[in-house]
Amino acid sequence: MAERRKAFVDAGFELIGTEGYRAATVRAVCKHAGYTDRYFYQLFGSTEGLLLAVYSQVSEQLKQALVTAMDGTDASIEARSEAGLRAFFRFMRDPRNARIMISEVLGVSDEITALYMRTVVEFAGLLMAATASLEPSLAEPNEDNAIFGQSLIGAVIYAAGAWAMGGYRQPEESVIAGCRSILIGALTQRLKEAP
Repeated sequence: MAERRKAFVDAGFELIGTEGYRAATVRAVCKHAGYTDRYFYQLFGSTEGLLLAVYSQVSEQLKQALVTAMDGTDASIEARSEAGLRAFFRFMRDPRNARIMISEVLGVSDEITALYMRTVVEFAGLLMAATASLEPSLAEPNEDNAIFGQSLIGAVIYAAGAWAMGGYRQPEESVIAGCRSILIGALTQRLKEAP
C-alpha cells in the first residue's frame, strides 16, 4: 500500500509540477505510476485528493528545509532571515516545487484553498518563532503577530512566484536581497515597537 501511494504521489508531483493540476488526470497519473485506477481511487478518491497529498508532501519538505537552515545559525534576525531565505529560494529553484506551492493550488476548491491558507499560517508561525529568542512577545499566538507574520510570508511567496513564473531570469541573489530587506526591516521595526 505504501509503495503504491508513493508511486502515485511521485507521479502527481511530476505531472502537476510540470504540466499542471488539470493535466494530472487519473489516466495520466495511473500511467505514470504504473498502477490501475482502482488503486488510485482506493488511495485518493479523486485528483483533488492527490493534489492534497502532493501539496502536503512538498510543503512538509519545505518546512523541514527551513527549520534545518534556521536552526543551524545564530539567533539574530539577520542570520535567521538569511538562512531561511536561502533555503526557501533554493527549494523554489525547482520549478515543480514552485508551481505546486504557489500556483497549482489556487482556485481548485475550498478544501485546497483552506489547506493553502493553513500552510501560510504555519510558515508565518515558523517565522515568528524564529524571533522568539530576541523578543518572546513576537512568538505569542495572537492576531497581531499572526497577520504580521502572514504579511511577510505573503511578500516572500509573491516574490518567489514572480521569479519562478518569469523563468528565473532575475539573479537569485537579487531576489533574496529584496526579500531580506523586507524581512529585516519589518522585523527590526516590530522589535522596536514590542512592549
